[in-house]
Amino acid sequence: MSIYTSGKTIVALLYPLLKAVQVYDVNNDVVINTAKKFVAFMETLFSTISSLEFVRYRDYIFFNKQRLKYEIDSYANLQFLNSRLKILRIKSLTFLSGIKHQEIIDFAVIFKEDKVTFLKQFVLKRYPHIKVEFLKAGEEADEFMEDGKFTKRTYFKALKVTKNMMQNLWSGRPVDVKSSRRIVYNLVDTISRDEFGILALTTIKNFDEYTFNHSLNVGILALALGQRIGLDRRSLARLGTSGILHDIGKVEISKELINKVQKLTDQEWETLKMHSNFGVREILKTRGLDEISMIAITVAYQHHWNYDGTGYPLREKEEEPTLFSRVVRICDSYDAMTTARSYQPIPYLPHFALRVIWSNQNRLFDPILAKVFTQLLGIYPVGSCLELNTGEVGLVMRQNPGNIGSPIVKIIVDRNHEKTDGRTIDLAMEVQTKIVRPTYPQMYGINPSAYFL
Repeated sequence: MSIYTSGKTIVALLYPLLKAVQVYDVNNDVVINTAKKFVAFMETLFSTISSLEFVRYRDYIFFNKQRLKYEIDSYANLQFLNSRLKILRIKSLTFLSGIKHQEIIDFAVIFKEDKVTFLKQFVLKRYPHIKVEFLKAGEEADEFMEDGKFTKRTYFKALKVTKNMMQNLWSGRPVDVKSSRRIVYNLVDTISRDEFGILALTTIKNFDEYTFNHSLNVGILALALGQRIGLDRRSLARLGTSGILHDIGKVEISKELINKVQKLTDQEWETLKMHSNFGVREILKTRGLDEISMIAITVAYQHHWNYDGTGYPLREKEEEPTLFSRVVRICDSYDAMTTARSYQPIPYLPHFALRVIWSNQNRLFDPILAKVFTQLLGIYPVGSCLELNTGEVGLVMRQNPGNIGSPIVKIIVDRNHEKTDGRTIDLAMEVQTKIVRPTYPQMYGINPSAYFL
């Protein structure tokens, strides 16, 4: 069994025990049997591993140095563990060989307490086979503001590759799709390493280079959604490539039409809709056609097919969009709604765009994917500006996996409505600070993406 699978299994066994001691007496058979099952599994691992360590870093949970991903089947388990570690300010939790079921039951009982009570009981009772390392004062304060050089470098390199590829197609120069393969795998690795960090960069919206930014952002959003539904690395590379290439057919449409401010005529709208068909032709023109290219062709053709059978191009009644096409359908719509364009100078607020997707599940969007996408981005996605009950405005910097309604925000407008380089606060921890409503950053002359650069 891999380290990753072992970590997921331990969390899956620990979660019901932590919940059981909240409901039953410690001598109840449910508690005892759940604890024995947990210990029995760990004993199988101790034959090859000396210690089992969970580390919480930047809202990620690592097991023996491998990050555990927030996937559908393990989301609640990991969410609960992350939340408790954060509340108790625990940096690492380690289980050692020799642990018995009574020790883990006693620990589970105090693990549900507040920070002060937990620390007092942990020191008083002593747990010889459980080690806890607490965060030092101020240690976590700036974790969410780290520069993330690797993540930024990957994003801008991918943007350059995307831009060059499309410009070559616009000018009729040959394009080798395989040349972009390495950057897609770099994005896959970045998603696995710093999902929230790379998602923050999708707030970059360059009005003059919408096509390039949009294509890359859709690819990144698709990768993040694909990771959440449990796709493996190879499948993620295919999905990411398809996301980046989904609108490639627009190179055959005049920029004047794409950027037209006025309402399109019926004929112009029919021309614009042809980009799905043109996408097939453009990918077929490229050098190095392979399996990934063929998957990208399918997505380019199907990404405007709706879940209920409507959309374009027209299809046979029994034809259904592939999983990748359904993923890109959601990501394409979200990024388009939240981006300013010639005919949409004021974009949708991120939380409202999510509401549109949510309200159109079963009609335009796959309902399961719509739910996972909302869970991924949170109620208030990264880049959202929020009015707080303190009179300040906070910018959502990162999501809170343990509480998607209470993100981590940076104060960017003070009580006097002046821009400020304020503190970063975790709304899940500072419960006295409440969200009043989302607000438009334009009201304060703010460009959210500037804070992630």
